[in-house]
Amino acid sequence: MDGAELIERLRREGGFRLLPLLGNTGQVAGVHLTRFLPGGHLDVIQAWDERWAVWARLPDTPDLGSPFAGPVGGTFRSGPLARVVAPLLPIQSGIVSGAE
Repeated sequence: MDGAELIERLRREGGFRLLPLLGNTGQVAGVHLTRFLPGGHLDVIQAWDERWAVWARLPDTPDLGSPFAGPVGGTFRSGPLARVVAPLLPIQSGIVSGAE
């Protein structure tokens, strides 16, 4: 399955929203997918191409006093897009085995 098919499945089956991922020049450098989960968590996937992506599940508790620090805690995985999102497919209730 190629990257476009994976992204479409994540959108269609997983409830992810797709946004452009901007590089430091303002040009689109990849994709940014997000979804909010029950229980106060946020899933984020960023992919620069099919060879490099990262997924994180974070508490949905931003610190407005330190917006660049990010929330404490969470789970992440990085590597090729297909490997990073494999545990999210097939999508089942937003739960990723071994993520929590």
